[in-house]
Amino acid sequence: MSKIYKFSFLILLLIFAETIFAQQNTSSPYSRFGLGDLTNQFSPVFNSLGGGGYAIYNENMINPYSPASYSAFSPNSFMFSTGLNHNVLNIQSLSDEQTVSNVSLSHIVFAFPLNKRIGTSFGVIPFSNIGYTLESRDQQYEADMLYSGDGGLSKVYLGAALKVHDNISVGANASYLFGGLNRRKKLEFDDETIFNSRSNSLINLDGVFYEFGVIYDKEIESSNSNITLSVNATNNSDINAKRLNLVETFEYSGINEVVKDTFVNSIEVGNMILPQYLNYGLAFSKGSWLFVCDYSTQNWSDYQLFSESDSLVNSKKISSGLQYTPDVNSVTQFYKRCNYRIGVALNTTPLQINNIQLEDKSISFGIGIPIKRNKSTYDFSVTLGQRGTNSNNLLKENYIKFGLSMSFEGIWFVKQKYN
Repeated sequence: MSKIYKFSFLILLLIFAETIFAQQNTSSPYSRFGLGDLTNQFSPVFNSLGGGGYAIYNENMINPYSPASYSAFSPNSFMFSTGLNHNVLNIQSLSDEQTVSNVSLSHIVFAFPLNKRIGTSFGVIPFSNIGYTLESRDQQYEADMLYSGDGGLSKVYLGAALKVHDNISVGANASYLFGGLNRRKKLEFDDETIFNSRSNSLINLDGVFYEFGVIYDKEIESSNSNITLSVNATNNSDINAKRLNLVETFEYSGINEVVKDTFVNSIEVGNMILPQYLNYGLAFSKGSWLFVCDYSTQNWSDYQLFSESDSLVNSKKISSGLQYTPDVNSVTQFYKRCNYRIGVALNTTPLQINNIQLEDKSISFGIGIPIKRNKSTYDFSVTLGQRGTNSNNLLKENYIKFGLSMSFEGIWFVKQKYN
């Protein structure tokens, strides 16, 4: 296959990914706030380590959240990874509960080295998702109030890393954020002589922001171990925003909604402030063991969309994970080449409702299965978690997240010697 055909295939995959990411990938009522449910990690490898692993510096792994890691890629290699997520969510109030599920594409990413000290990566991954349906009853006016939303944001990134010293690498991503946030409200009266009302707010966002990273990787020969430290950060970024507002009255004709009057039909142009993010990562390996630990913060109190803050507060996350590989070079015993992972995480989310800042606690498990014959790896993860509480009339969410990814490595950019 010629290089033109190969790169055409890659572009088609990215276009396909945009279509898949545009589908509803969450059913959480909490996704109605801010930008929706945020995607902290995309791959089962990292999810099974508690959602951390930003300091992992590995020639066989693509880590877009730590751009300095791209300098680790081996010469003439070309890597590709994609996968699926399946989320099962149980939503509980004091009087009722509901279980929903969603399946979505998790990522499409590529990576390769440019020379011995420079590596690059590009791809598309989800950034946030909105998907909710809520109902309440207004007893005073004898009417049903219906709230719903869908949409989300995706990120296309292009990044590069440079090894400035044998132990130090720096990297950066230029990321293009795009997508739409669609929120609807509807008021339906029992009295059919009163016109119902509905409103729709569609916000389209697009803009570029930058992510920067530094990695220090040191082999400790005296103890046959390795330690890696990483720092990744972004600044507050301005993202273009356009809001389409529509407010109408309507009545039902059978199951059809017939518009009677339009009160608002406007377009508003503004901006969104994407707040600063900071992550510190540690990875320590010795023999068959790998330990990772991460601490992340994001200043969501700086968030604004059309000068509205949505009452978000600063978030933080602590995660830790452990990986065990019995014998990576085993030839006769397949299970010894597999990577076995476990992780835990505590996330203080940016959502503060009724004076309670919601927490997200999880434990995760996973396995990585290498296939030497075609230089591919299949990774699987399971995450069990809980977000929210039933205190102060809030909702508690119990979830199970399944992840499956497929990673392939090929040899590119090698001049053919024989015809």
